[in-house]
Amino acid sequence: MCVMSQGTEAAENAVDGAEAESVAARPGFHRVVNERDGKVFEVKHKELLLMSAIQQEIDYPHNCRVGTCGTCKTKLLSGKIRPLVDFALSPLTNEELAQGYVLACQSMVNSDLRIDVSIGNHVTIPYRRVSGRVSSWRRLPGQVIDVRVRLDEPLPFMAGQYCQLAESGSFTRRNYSFYDLPPDPDGEGAEEVGFLVKYIPGGKLSGWLNEMNRTGTKMWLHGPQGRTGLEDEDSDAICIAGGTGLAPIASILADRIRRHPGTKFTVIFGVKGADDLFAREVISDLLEQAGDRIRFIEIVSDEPDGTGWEGPRGLVTDALTPDLVDDYSTKAAYVCGNLPMVEACEKKLVELGVDPEHIHADKFIPTGA
Repeated sequence: MCVMSQGTEAAENAVDGAEAESVAARPGFHRVVNERDGKVFEVKHKELLLMSAIQQEIDYPHNCRVGTCGTCKTKLLSGKIRPLVDFALSPLTNEELAQGYVLACQSMVNSDLRIDVSIGNHVTIPYRRVSGRVSSWRRLPGQVIDVRVRLDEPLPFMAGQYCQLAESGSFTRRNYSFYDLPPDPDGEGAEEVGFLVKYIPGGKLSGWLNEMNRTGTKMWLHGPQGRTGLEDEDSDAICIAGGTGLAPIASILADRIRRHPGTKFTVIFGVKGADDLFAREVISDLLEQAGDRIRFIEIVSDEPDGTGWEGPRGLVTDALTPDLVDDYSTKAAYVCGNLPMVEACEKKLVELGVDPEHIHADKFIPTGA
């Protein structure tokens, strides 16, 4: 409670433009000035730059919050931060490091800062902690569990966002993306939400969920988080999902189909084998509703010969052929899956003409524990 109230109080001290130079930080806080738009906000001494911004409902670019995706990269123009990780081993390139870039999610603020980062204008949803109970549990192909949770209070979220999910009484939290159509932004929020959980050998939460039907079990949700699906809302798009990367893609598709009737999508869904294909069990209603607005392609990477599979074979990048869409340069792209897959897709999309500014990625990093 103290952290949330502190963030709300600090948010009241955030200002823009000409007021920036006249604002002095409160005792125990540091002033952060974003040179790009003139926004000024405060961060408590030794708090993380990104977390403080999020608590103040600032639309700061981010996704993973653990230093692996690179979305929160920020150019540090002046001031002192303490990195929690070695940035030389992070997604930051050598060139970016030389130019003074840091990862906001791993930067502890030790002085006033001047930064350069593209802060968005989206209305942010306050981070919250909500309880609920598993309302349905079913096994899908590919060692995936479809878990739905009936919430004790409504939870707002936007397309492509995720939350931390935990069993009541456990300290183990894991990030999972909502696969549902986002609730009406003018309403109170979703009363029930769904997640796709891939069993990871040795994984505490995925292993626990995989053991048996958990219907009726109390769960805690912490979120929402992330901003993968907030950009290019009215653009035709290429959507690429590896395995349970389908969850945020499904939420983005459902949102766009509802709110932007002129948009069309090419969706590539990749798994290892034909027996691992589960997407149609999750998005069949959406595919029927969308009709020819969604072109859906399933591709398998390790399907043995002679099994009867007649669809495409290879990696998801193999499906990105020059003639897949009419003009890559006019398309946005959403890519969700494991880190190597996402990075390979990003590279291929750029080669085919997609503007890097219009590639939005959610990189899954399994903890394995």
